[in-house]
Amino acid sequence: MKPLVRSFEAYARDLDRLDGVVQVESGDTAPSIPTAELLRQLQPPQPGVLPAEPKAVAIAQRLRIDLQQVIALAVQNDPLLQQQIARVKEQQGWLTSVRGRLYPIFGLNLGGSYNQRRVGSWAWQGNGSAYGVDSPFYVPTGGWERAQTNVGEGFALLRLDYELVSFERNAALSEVKAELEASRQLYANRLRQLQLDVSQAYYNLQLADQLRRIRQVVVQNDLVIFDQVQAMKTAGLVPRVDLLRAEAMLQQSRFRLEQADALRLSSQRRLSNLVNAPFPVTLEAREAVRLQPPWPFDLDQTIVRGFQGNPQLEALQSARLALLRQADRRAAELLPRVGLFATGGYLAAQSTSPLIDLNGCCKGPAYIPGVNGDSGEWAAGVLLNWRLFDAGITSGAVAASRAAAERTLQSEATERNAIRQRLESAYYDHRAALSQIIAANASFRAAREAYRDSRARYEFGLADYTDLSDTIRSLTTAMEQRAEAMTLANVSYAQLLRELLPVPRQPGEPVTLPITLAN
Repeated sequence: MKPLVRSFEAYARDLDRLDGVVQVESGDTAPSIPTAELLRQLQPPQPGVLPAEPKAVAIAQRLRIDLQQVIALAVQNDPLLQQQIARVKEQQGWLTSVRGRLYPIFGLNLGGSYNQRRVGSWAWQGNGSAYGVDSPFYVPTGGWERAQTNVGEGFALLRLDYELVSFERNAALSEVKAELEASRQLYANRLRQLQLDVSQAYYNLQLADQLRRIRQVVVQNDLVIFDQVQAMKTAGLVPRVDLLRAEAMLQQSRFRLEQADALRLSSQRRLSNLVNAPFPVTLEAREAVRLQPPWPFDLDQTIVRGFQGNPQLEALQSARLALLRQADRRAAELLPRVGLFATGGYLAAQSTSPLIDLNGCCKGPAYIPGVNGDSGEWAAGVLLNWRLFDAGITSGAVAASRAAAERTLQSEATERNAIRQRLESAYYDHRAALSQIIAANASFRAAREAYRDSRARYEFGLADYTDLSDTIRSLTTAMEQRAEAMTLANVSYAQLLRELLPVPRQPGEPVTLPITLAN
């Protein structure tokens, strides 16, 4: 009977293990790593770096952090958020570029050149009637000359251009401003989405941890039952079929535990990859499953608040406005542009004729073999550019831009309806989850008392081991259902928060993404 005594002692520890699983839900009270230190340690990998060795991706460090820390880490490391920041900077650069057209443009041209020219001429009729034979300008009929001339010159030119009137420039400025506003709204929208993605991953990791703890206890319980039945089979108190059923239950519990282990590990890696943690680091949930406070608004208030200042809608509105201003800019290309210009410059040149071959032409000093020359000039005026006809190029572009603006308006209507649907679904899920938690808590309390009674009845020989096993399974199922309901409530809360969370629109401003919403 010693195996039976040991089994009874193991049963006495079952409830303590189950109580330990429940107590974990109160959270880890150990001091956490300061957020600033954590952000310094977990700098993201360089965007272009690809690990080439297995040791580069081997898990060497595990860090337990809370939800607020992991959100702060995601804000620092998220590549998609960095893309949106770069997009805002890109549009700011284009705005600076267009604004520059409001001011004069100065230009300086400096240049130099060298060229060589060989020329020749033949007089088919002389000029003896005008000059005497002794004149240096006398050219007889049939006389000719050949000369090679080398010319080197340098110049400097200043130019000023100033657009006085440009309808296209003003429309371009409005277009770029709208595009910049759209990029800022997309940045804000990414912050909201980041809060949701990280919260969901963290809550799912908490659930995976809790399920693993519960299923570990189930395996331990089934192992105790198997040992008990085996001892009873050895003593001849139960048939072989009871031992086979106990072994089957044990193996099924181990199967579910392996599933929970795999889910836990994959959830850890999903969270680590989502926040772009260093390759050798895996993040673990420091907190156990803990219910967030109830949602502070009713459904109607939630929907109305979800539409107010929503970055998704405002990004589409700004994109539509940018397309309308684009149409204005293209239409303005047919309108006149008036501008001022002024130029001033200096030219210096030297020409030499090192090779001169004369035959009856240009005697004496009449031919000059070398000349230095310079000149200076300036000009100022008004320019009018006016495209009078372009065969429908501009009108077609204008029509395309206005059609794109109408398409964006319909996208805004679609997104508005999608936002309402997401809010309603999350709101109903949240209410259902709260009701499920109440039911799961009641089931847990009842199963816990039933476990005490079943264990006592079993020890007195008034119940079969299967009754005790079924009671423990009911207890652990209630624990899993409560953890799942709490996770569903938290995830639906995060989904509601995603549409109402106040976020900055300008990169560089402090970013704080709370996990709850104040009323």
